[in-house]
Amino acid sequence: MAVNQISNTTESSPTELGTSSSALARADSETAILREDIERKPWKYVGYRGYTSFLASEDDFFILRRFNSLNIRIALLLQDEIAVLENKLAKIDERTSKKNAEDVHNGSFRQDSTSRSVVLSEIRQRILKYNEFVLQHAEMKKFQAARRQDIRSLRNWHHNHDYAAILPEEWEYLEHDDDLFAVIQKDKTPLRRLIDNSRRLRTLSIWRQGSQDALNDDGDWVSYYSDKRMNTFASAIIVSLGAILLLAPLWILYVLERSALKLAVITIFITTFLVILSFIMVAKPFEALGVTAAYAAVLMVFLQFGGN
Repeated sequence: MAVNQISNTTESSPTELGTSSSALARADSETAILREDIERKPWKYVGYRGYTSFLASEDDFFILRRFNSLNIRIALLLQDEIAVLENKLAKIDERTSKKNAEDVHNGSFRQDSTSRSVVLSEIRQRILKYNEFVLQHAEMKKFQAARRQDIRSLRNWHHNHDYAAILPEEWEYLEHDDDLFAVIQKDKTPLRRLIDNSRRLRTLSIWRQGSQDALNDDGDWVSYYSDKRMNTFASAIIVSLGAILLLAPLWILYVLERSALKLAVITIFITTFLVILSFIMVAKPFEALGVTAAYAAVLMVFLQFGGN
């Protein structure tokens, strides 16, 4: 904008304009970051800016370590510190309870001895810290383990950048497979997990989409797929199966006349319904049995309808 204003108010020869344009083009080419620059120095042009943008582009990629062994070790350390103070308190109680000891009111906090008050105060601080730590660790244990596929995706990102975008010591946390957990918990149906675990299914072009969080540094190495489309497809499959399982036996039972065949049809549909409910939808065993019992009752109504 400023260059145009200057060129409109000053007279310049074609030679000067040409020289100026070539100088600007040369300056732009010198400051422009090329693909070769990124590949040669990914630690400079990609770094944590590119890595964190890649992690933010998909919730499943937010993976961290539990440090399970270290957490247990620290919990044992805190426990031992409290045990030492507990023994110290027990010795004070025993000493102040002897007949030849100085009279101390062992039934009062207000008139307690200074030494015991100090020990109790320290125990209180240690126990609060211990309880808080144990509860936090228990909550962390509830997080689902990171999926192998997501861990491989993160490793592939580092591989595509020649393992140089991030200092090796700082991305080697991905080598602790059994200690990794997914921070963002997603309750996916088995059908959706089947799509995710199948390379052919999850890379279909109908799922593909761009990502606003992704950087151009990733080039053609990274493909982004829509969770919403996959979930919509899985839901459509489940709804379609449900409609078939409800409508198909209605017409089959209406056509059949023999009771044995009708019972066979009901048995087949109930078994199919239970299998679909257990392996395609998210349902606990008792919930699956309860819903299956309700479905069986519906089929019995269909049976009576067919008999009439």
